[in-house]
Amino acid sequence: MKANDPRLGNVECIAAQAMYDDGRTGLDIAAMWIATITSALIHVQNARLDDPQAIPSWGPEATPQVAARRIIGRLLDAGWRPPDPECLDLPDDAIPGLGEAS
Repeated sequence: MKANDPRLGNVECIAAQAMYDDGRTGLDIAAMWIATITSALIHVQNARLDDPQAIPSWGPEATPQVAARRIIGRLLDAGWRPPDPECLDLPDDAIPGLGEAS
């Protein structure tokens, strides 16, 4: 199957369904995919040290930034959501005891 084959998305869904049936959570599945993406990035970068044209199906940018976007996509697919903006602007004393030495 080629990388642009539309059935490839079905393969991912079938694999995810099998993992859910095995008792794994969405985040478990995302963690597996993240490990795969990270490993693939390292493999592509190492291959391109010897041949800059190696593994063209990965795309022109085998960078940590591209991998990060793919990882965030997996986390969002798993149900993770970034914090609400108002949570990022809480004052330091919003949660008593937070940040104090224990």
